[in-house]
Parts: sequence; C-alpha cells; structure tokens
Amino acid sequence: MLKRIIITCLTALICFCIHAQKDSDVLMKVGNNKVTVDEFRYIYEKNNGENADYSKESLDEYIDLYTKFKLKVEKAKSMKLDTIKSLQQELQGYRSQLANSFLTDKEVFNKLMEEIHERQKEDVRISHILVQVKPNGPNQKKEEAKKKLLNIKQQLREGKSFAALAKEYSDDKNSKDKGGDLGFITAYLPTGFYELENAMYTLNPNEVSEPIQTKLGFHLVKVIEKRPARGKIEVAHIFRKIDKTNRTSVTESKRIIDSIYLALQGGNDFAQLAKTYSEDKTTKDKGGVLPAFGIAVYDSKFEDAAFALTEEGQVSRPIRTSVGYHIIKKIGNPAPKTVAELKLMLKERIKKFDRYGIAQDKMITRIKESSQFRERKNVMKTFISTLDKDFYSYKWRPQTDMKDDVLLSFGPNSDELLSDFAAFARKQTRLRSQFDKSKPIEEAVDEIYQEFIKTKAYEFEQANLESKYPEFKSLMREYSEGILLFEATKINVWDKANKDTLGLYNFYEENKSKYIFEEQATIGKYIVNSTDKKQLKKIMKCAKKHDVEKTLKRFNKNGKEMIEYSEIKVEPGNKELVGLEFKKKSISEPIIDNNSKKSLFKKVVEVTPSRRKSLKEARGYVVADYQDQLEQRWISELKREYTVEIDEEIYNQLIKK
Repeated sequence: MLKRIIITCLTALICFCIHAQKDSDVLMKVGNNKVTVDEFRYIYEKNNGENADYSKESLDEYIDLYTKFKLKVEKAKSMKLDTIKSLQQELQGYRSQLANSFLTDKEVFNKLMEEIHERQKEDVRISHILVQVKPNGPNQKKEEAKKKLLNIKQQLREGKSFAALAKEYSDDKNSKDKGGDLGFITAYLPTGFYELENAMYTLNPNEVSEPIQTKLGFHLVKVIEKRPARGKIEVAHIFRKIDKTNRTSVTESKRIIDSIYLALQGGNDFAQLAKTYSEDKTTKDKGGVLPAFGIAVYDSKFEDAAFALTEEGQVSRPIRTSVGYHIIKKIGNPAPKTVAELKLMLKERIKKFDRYGIAQDKMITRIKESSQFRERKNVMKTFISTLDKDFYSYKWRPQTDMKDDVLLSFGPNSDELLSDFAAFARKQTRLRSQFDKSKPIEEAVDEIYQEFIKTKAYEFEQANLESKYPEFKSLMREYSEGILLFEATKINVWDKANKDTLGLYNFYEENKSKYIFEEQATIGKYIVNSTDKKQLKKIMKCAKKHDVEKTLKRFNKNGKEMIEYSEIKVEPGNKELVGLEFKKKSISEPIIDNNSKKSLFKKVVEVTPSRRKSLKEARGYVVADYQDQLEQRWISELKREYTVEIDEEIYNQLIKK
C-alpha cells in the first residue's frame, strides 16, 4: 500500500493539462519514447479537472517535470526492471484489481446512477394487475401466469376497463379493490421491482405493458399519469389522534386542533404548541419536526397538504387523515441529490439490487454481440442427458469419462470446454441445492450455464480492455511507468543515500552548518493541589531557590501529593513562555483555579544554547537532503545519456494567451 501511495504521489507531480489540435501528435521524444498530446490530456484531466492553467509558466514547469519523469522511466527499461518477475506480478495484480471495477463502473454502475437521477425528476401514477408466482418455481407456472395476463390484456382490447379486471383477477389484496391503483411512485423502486420501474418510465399515460416479472410474480402495468417530481420536503406537524369508533373523540380532537390553529394565527410559537399539545411522541419535543420525506411515505392527504405549502414557515389549515388531525408547517425542500451524491450513497448497496444484475446481463449481451460468440447446444444437451436428481445435491460430481468437447467460444483462442463448465457447476453447491426439486434438470442446468457464460464473457472482456478502452490503457500505462519510476529511484537514489556511508558523511561535513539545534528552554510546570496563598508562596519560594527534587521532597510527604510536576522543552516565542523570561530560574506568577482547587506556576529550569547537530542526531534530515543531491546528479546523467526532443510548434499551440 505504501509503495502504491508513493507511486501515485510521484506520478501526480507531473500531472498538468495539455491541449493540442490532434491527440495523436507527438509532443516530445525522450530517448525512444514518444509522448503524444493525448497522453498529456489524460493525465491532466484525471488530476486537475477544471483547475487547468495553460500559461507558458505552468507548461514550462510541466515539460520540465514530465521530461524528468520520462528520463527515469527510460533508464528503468534499460536496467531491464520491466522484466523482473515480481514487478510483473505486481502489475498484473493491479490490473486484475482495476479491471474488476473498471468494466462494471463504466458499463453498469455509472449508467444506473444516471438513470436513477433522470427518473427521479418525474413521479408516475400506475395501476397493476398481479398474478403471483414463486420466483424459483417451475417455468411452467411462469408460463401459465403470463398466459393469464395475456388473456386479461385481450379483454382490455375488447373494451373492458383495467380497474374492473384488476378487481376480478389481481392477487394484490392491497390494491385490487382500488382497481389496482398504486398512486404516484418514483424511482428508485426496491430491489425485485426494477422491471416494473422500467415499465413506469417507458410507457406513456394510458398505455398498458406486456406481462413483466418481479419478485412477486407477473404484472400488467398501466400508467395513469405523470408529473414533475415532488422530490422531498421537510415539515413539522402538530398531531391530535382520533378514535374513529368514538364520535366524541373525533369531535374533541377537532375542537383542540382548531383552537391550536387559532393560537398559531394569533402569533403563538409552533414548536412550543407542538411540545404542549401534539400527540406524536416521537416529534413533539423536537418542535414537531419530521425527517425529510418524499411521495408514497405518509397518508396521501398528509402528503398533498405538505407539498401544497409553497413557502418556508407557511402553516396549513387543520387536515384530517386516517389517524387524526394535523397542522403542518413547511421547513424546506432538501436539494435533489446529484449523480455524484447518488454514487456515494449507493456505491456499495446497489450491487445487491436486482437492477445491478439486469444491467450486468445487458453488458454480457453486448459483449456476446460484439465478439465472435458461438455455442454448441448439442454438447450441453448430451451433458444434461447424463444427469439425475443427484445434481441438486452437494454430493454431485461430474462423470470422469465425460467427452471433453468445446462448449462455447468468444473468438480465436477463447474456447471453453465442457469440462470447464462441469467444474464450474460443481462449485455452485449452494445454487444447486436451492432449486425446487420439481424444477426440470434442464432448467436448473441452464440457469447455471447462463452464469457460466456471464463469467466467461466478463473474463474475455477484461482481457481486452486495453484495446477497447483508451482510458484503461492510459491507467495501465500510468501505473506501469509508476512502478518502474519507483524501482529505478529506489535503486539510484533512496537506497544509495542510506547505504553510502562515506558519501553521506562527506555530504554532512560539507553542509553541517544547516543542521542546528535552536536555543531551547526547559520549563518545569508545578501544579499545586491547593489554593491557599500562604502555602503557595512557600512552595514558590522553595522552587525558585532549589531544584525540583528538593521541592517535591519537602512538600510531598506523609503519602500526600501536594505538588504534581512535569517538564517541556520549547524554543523562543512559544506560548508556554508567556509570563516568563527566557533565562534560567525565571518563575511565573501563579494561576489559581478555585473550581478545581488547584494552582499553577512555571519555572525556567534550564536554557540550552544553540548548537550544531551531530550526524546521528540529524541523520533523517541529512539523508533526505543527500537524496535530493543524488537525484539532481542522476537527472544530469540521464540528460547526457538520452536525447530529449520537444516539438516547439505543437508546444506553442498549447499555451493559453
């Protein structure tokens, strides 16, 4: 980790932005290494973003730093450091780690965040008809559910109303009596309902979807209307509950809430009235303030009344909901989350969402379509014919005499054999054991086979990232050169400075006037566990005349610690010297704290004059300075060893006037 941090810091030193007419233009040559404008732009955009400065001064500084960087990389290659196995393994380990996140971040995570952000700009009111099906049940049950919904959709075409059909056929007990109406909802929906969300945002008002599957079963979805998103709101409320079976309760609550409203109209404080009269125990002591909320959280009447408030501090008239009476005060509207905030909030959680898996499936489809993917289904069919119910058990093992044919391929030199799949299936113990035993074996095998395809497609795409994604190629070049820079500098500068004992000594002798201990004062702090002025005067008189040992011995006796003592060393100007002269035996006025029953005074115990540090005392500083000298010498040697050419015409195009 430390090495990676150092590499990052070293490469960051040369990160400035450059623009040219063509990305492929060669800006400079260092030895045999050509540096294009595109390489400069990538490094700049990664490290500087919008803070680019294209002045001649900054570009001159950049050219100097980047030249030194490239000189060191060229030397590292001539030292054959790029052939060292341990460094190759380190680079490969980094590539694997980077590739794992690069592909999913680029094609899955970032697109999902942008999709959620865009969808949250709109609320959608929908109705649905649900036919429940177990998610891991047999495909036959799923087909039956889809057929049932297709039949219902045909009835819609024939003129029957969606609401009537929902009441007759829907398995959703909460919405069927309302004609399937779910009210307004907005992205993002909980995991298991991504396809329903897709239908919401792709259908137009009054359109009905084809059967779609969620974790509850299959649905027909009808979009009723769409509106700009209400977003979130923060309010406070005063609440009086009602017992709907007791008319007196309703009347009394209405009388109290009306009197509270009159008090508010007369200028009384909302928070104080909430504390006194609200029956919401979780908010009354907080002035009635509720956590910020969006749509479909509270009773629709409460929600509508809250979002109807247009100004901060505005108070609603009393409203009645299913639980009681409320007076609502608007506090404000939290700003919608940006894409960056969504990424930060959902970075880890979203991998558990169904939308993540669905987006991955789309990526796999794209990989298959863009490659030379082919599969031999007859090979899989033969394999399935050898299986029995043991396949669902953790005890299952592939047959040892299985014919090892090519099962699938993504192109030249990317064949996957039947034995590869069999080994993969054997490891899927948990998945195999979770299948419903009534599920046909060919369906169970196909689910595992699809996972195998995903895995191999992902591996295939990862192996070709450099050729398909210029930014990944740039990342790998950056880290590869960073490793070489680190190793070459370690050998030629850092290790040499630590191991060259004679060179280090000679450097110290030539520069020892730089390594100085400044003048210091040793301050003794006396904390007296008393505020008695007479006692304090005796202690200070003794402390000024004698050393600390004699003072402590005289006053700390009979098991009682009258004085606590500590020392610190400070240089001139330190705040600890306030009230003291910078000379030995100077003593401060006492500070008496009656609350703690303690007193404090300070004494300058000793003043140490300025002196030169020995090599041992200054070693860390000397080594660092010696490394700087060695690096400067090394750079001079490299400039003599390798030719540096800069295309002045292209360079001048980069300068911002």
